[in-house]
Amino acid sequence: MYKNTTLLILSFFQAVQLSAQSVALRGTIPGLGGDDVYLIRSFAGPQKIVDTARVNPVGTFTFDMKDQPVGMYKVMTNTGMAVKLLFDKHSVDFKTSGFQQGSKVEIIHSDENKIFYQYLNVVDENSNKLSLLEPVIQYYPPSDPFWQTVKNKAELLQNEIQKTASNLVTQYPNTMAAQFIQLDRPLNLPVTLTQDQKTSMEKQQYFKFVDFKDTLLLNTDLFTKKIVGYLSLYQKQGMTKDEVEEAFMPAVDTLLNKSLQNEKMYLFTMHYLIGGFEEFGFQKLLLHIAQSSKLNVFSKNTPLKAELQQKVYEIIHLAPGQPAPDFKARAIGGREINLYNIKAKKTLLVFWASWCPHCTAALPGLEKYYDPKNTENLQIIAISVDTDKKSVEKAVKDEGYKWPVIAQLQGWDSPIAVTYGISATPTFYLLDQDKRIIVKTEDVKTLEQYLKK
Repeated sequence: MYKNTTLLILSFFQAVQLSAQSVALRGTIPGLGGDDVYLIRSFAGPQKIVDTARVNPVGTFTFDMKDQPVGMYKVMTNTGMAVKLLFDKHSVDFKTSGFQQGSKVEIIHSDENKIFYQYLNVVDENSNKLSLLEPVIQYYPPSDPFWQTVKNKAELLQNEIQKTASNLVTQYPNTMAAQFIQLDRPLNLPVTLTQDQKTSMEKQQYFKFVDFKDTLLLNTDLFTKKIVGYLSLYQKQGMTKDEVEEAFMPAVDTLLNKSLQNEKMYLFTMHYLIGGFEEFGFQKLLLHIAQSSKLNVFSKNTPLKAELQQKVYEIIHLAPGQPAPDFKARAIGGREINLYNIKAKKTLLVFWASWCPHCTAALPGLEKYYDPKNTENLQIIAISVDTDKKSVEKAVKDEGYKWPVIAQLQGWDSPIAVTYGISATPTFYLLDQDKRIIVKTEDVKTLEQYLKK
């Protein structure tokens, strides 16, 4: 009896171990034999390739998923075509006839994906039809009976999407698929609205189905697409950069206020917005976010919170009108540079690197503003984020730069670069005679507008 019980227990644990080792994502896409396919973690924020698999002659491939977190993934081909899939710690098996129009993804094994694709198939089919009907509703004479027929058909298509989403969310309330469907489902707006009326109503109802307390939403790129989609409602064609920044401010306030319901969601949303606005050089929006920060609402200390607190400090203290941080350092060749001892009417700090192609393209254009024998109007100080002195010296010689170059040779951790919050090259700080910041920019054309003044 004891021996048999032991065998049963051993068999059970072996089965559990085998099951834990065999969690996989298996797919079949005919015509890809011999190619590589890529598994992409399609979470909120930057997408990440986490594995590569070779496709066998019949088009089948397998990814080991036992160490992957739950959430949304994409299987992508070398041509950029992708299949979207959910992973819930259970194996997934799918096949598709390809990526031609009308091709369907067939889920062979995975309850989550069967639910999700019920929704996606209805949305894709009905949305394509709606896009063809909407111009007719907008521009065809409403007095014509055909207009009423088209309107009725459009409403049926919209209602079918809503009915499908509601039924799946109700029927499978504890699934990841239901949570993602609820996030993704479109609003059911009257089809006869003008574009302006539609935009106005979307602004009011945009987050109707979004639960900002649900942190699982960070495990799908649908959340960041929702953020971008909301911001786009506030941008009109032909807006200047300043107008876009002004228009985005109420949208940013709404996003941050709604995400305050959960610390993790707030930190992510704030980090995502800051990263995007830095990329576009939206300094007014960055300052607005920093000044209205609610980071202190949360008592828990996390690496992301500490990073954001440092970023907020940098944005506020390195904003236009603020005094530039002083520094002392030796330039290549031995000249000592003390920022506040420079007597020029304007001082330009150029953060660059020898390996940066954008720097090589942008910096020569500054030479027409700079006279090394007469720096009364403008002094340029270049600060390298290189780690190799010979590379800096070679770049200076090859490009013929005449301005002083500081190379602390600690890369992005160089003390001056850290003090000035440098995360990209080239970055320019233009200072006035009193060393107050006039502008910070990564765009040489924007910089030249200030230099010409």
